[in-house]
Amino acid sequence: MNTITLDITNIFSEQIGREGLDGAALAEAFPNLETYNNDLRHSPYPFMKLPETRFQFHEMKSLAEKIKAQGIKNLVLLGIGGSSLGTETIFNALLHPFHNYGREFRGEAPRYFILDNIDPHKINSIIEVIEPEIEKTFLVVISKSGETPETISQFMIFKELLKKSGGNFQERIILITGKEKGILNKIAEKEGYQTLNLPDGVGGRFSVLTPVGMFPAILMGIAVDEIMDGAQAMSSHIQNKAGMENMAFVLSATLYNMDKSGKPIHVIMPYCERLSGFADWFKQLEGESIGKGGFGPTPTKSVGVTDQHSQLQLYVDGPKDKCIMLFYAAQDKRPIPDSFPYLDDVSYLAGKDLKDLFHAEFQGTCLSLTEANTANFTLFLEDINAYTLGVLFCLFEMVTVFLGTLYKVNAFDQPGVEQGKIYTKAIMGKKEFESEGAKIEAILSSPKKIIAFT
Repeated sequence: MNTITLDITNIFSEQIGREGLDGAALAEAFPNLETYNNDLRHSPYPFMKLPETRFQFHEMKSLAEKIKAQGIKNLVLLGIGGSSLGTETIFNALLHPFHNYGREFRGEAPRYFILDNIDPHKINSIIEVIEPEIEKTFLVVISKSGETPETISQFMIFKELLKKSGGNFQERIILITGKEKGILNKIAEKEGYQTLNLPDGVGGRFSVLTPVGMFPAILMGIAVDEIMDGAQAMSSHIQNKAGMENMAFVLSATLYNMDKSGKPIHVIMPYCERLSGFADWFKQLEGESIGKGGFGPTPTKSVGVTDQHSQLQLYVDGPKDKCIMLFYAAQDKRPIPDSFPYLDDVSYLAGKDLKDLFHAEFQGTCLSLTEANTANFTLFLEDINAYTLGVLFCLFEMVTVFLGTLYKVNAFDQPGVEQGKIYTKAIMGKKEFESEGAKIEAILSSPKKIIAFT
């Protein structure tokens, strides 16, 4: 049930003509990747050790048991980017899609609210929902530095709400941050909050297998050890397989060569709504890690079958600047009844199964893309479970690392993001950023071209 198969048939020129790759293009990347992979065996990045070390698993499980004993009804997670996308991916993939709608869907687990934006309307709406049960609400605050203005401002708001609920409200707040240093550690020491940590050297977008993703998952009763087992199995595969047998090599070489052959737009298109969150997670991972120095692919997201009726026209009949990365997984069945026996136009559906129609839609997309000479490849998953999700996390983290070496960029920094943070802090009046004031004023006071409708 845990098999994952990669089919790259439809990326080659034999299948899609001049828009396809020559098989030698992939092979040319393998020596570089082999050398880099050998180096990583002796000196792995810190995130690569997580499936084996299972950082702070004992502490997380012990803490989660104490929290569950409090009868928590709402889990509010404050974090943005890498601090939230991994958890969102796990919840979307492994919890009931209507988890928050009732106990019949979630059992004894709490409702969850992941606040990855500071839109005041959304914040006010969440507060409206949880305030009647604020004394049964648990807050998880995630920021490696503690200085993320979005997260710290949310914390300031929700802390005061919990404080008004009375009792030892500190027991219903946990901070997940970097070790020892940082603002959240200062706050925790001063006000008595419990903390979990990010391991040294693990950045936000590579943090899903740390307490950032694992602790909320434990609170929801998700089998985190199975996630780690899957990640560990894929890690072993990547370390021990060579050339075309190494799935991470093939994927990274494919994505790199697609960009270099004029297809810089990487469309992540899961035929499985449970992997919609995974597409968002990988969008950040690839975009923020590789988009540097004027180069890098542009990841985007579609969902089958929904986007067959919106984006597929573009993918088939538009410019050939896209590579479509399909994920397919379907286990559930639902018979289609013969509801309209008097209509010949729909009789072909009667007696079939919705799973069969879903698969036919997927096949139709692949065939139409291939016939239109649009590069596409597919990852087939036998099942979506904790183990296979762990496999995907490890696989695509390593694909991103290998893309970094192919593009010759540092996959672990994000200079373009940092400047926006500096401007935000300067506009909001943070003292050490006063020097940015003149630059900001010059930009904001420049002549505007505005069209208004009233």
